[in-house]
Amino acid sequence: MGHKKAVIFDFDGTIANSIDLVLDIVNINATHHGYKQIHRSEFPRLRKLGYRAIMKEKGIKFRQLPGLVLQFRDDMKKRIGEIEPYDDMKAQLEMLINDGCIVGILTSNQADLVDEFLHEHSFPKMDFIVSEKTLFGKDRALKKIMKAHQLTRDNTIYVGDEPRDVTASHKAGLHVVGVSWGFAGREGFEHAQPDVLIDKPSELNKTIRSLFE
Repeated sequence: MGHKKAVIFDFDGTIANSIDLVLDIVNINATHHGYKQIHRSEFPRLRKLGYRAIMKEKGIKFRQLPGLVLQFRDDMKKRIGEIEPYDDMKAQLEMLINDGCIVGILTSNQADLVDEFLHEHSFPKMDFIVSEKTLFGKDRALKKIMKAHQLTRDNTIYVGDEPRDVTASHKAGLHVVGVSWGFAGREGFEHAQPDVLIDKPSELNKTIRSLFE
């Protein structure tokens, strides 16, 4: 399996169009947890700041993160039915699988919820769905996945919608495709340079093939 090509996807903001739901959950919990709400009109500016700067501006403390992640996951579980996939994502994943690629997901969402979402929307079966436990430990999770599935750096690509996806992929020694339709938009990738930044799901297969050449 070590020489097979593999593509690992983020879920929220990459496969699933969950931006509005996540924003709603963040804002619903703001008063209880003592941080400021985030408004859609702030996205272009906030996207350029990065997570740590956003947390500081909105009054979110690092010690709150474990509890917030658990709260958000619980809220997401109750409302998973509100999320739709991005147009053409199912077809793109099907093409990768038909090309013989190993295709999996690494997400901060719950693996069972992701599996439920994929089944509900008739996606092909993934080779793995791994749930990371922290917001900033994706590089370690990527390395564990590669070891578990005998993947090599040269033959593995990560696809994500946030700067932390780029940082984690580079730390793990992987090529990374950034997608602009998710949480970071194009603005968020100004200081985190993916190998390629694309604007439409229909560009995925062509981009991935070019990186594997």
